[in-house]
Amino acid sequence: MQPLKPLPSELRLQQEYGVARGTVRAAIALLRERGLVMTMPQRGTYVTEGR
Repeated sequence: MQPLKPLPSELRLQQEYGVARGTVRAAIALLRERGLVMTMPQRGTYVTEGR
């Protein structure tokens, strides 16, 4: 994905990949810890430029 491009919603990812909501949230949390995405309250999660 391109930097600063929004990720699909949790629901969309859940449906697309056939996984539980907790799995999607855990994956996003891992990406956030690694500095690959950032979450802005009320706006969504976006791909960052990385480290």
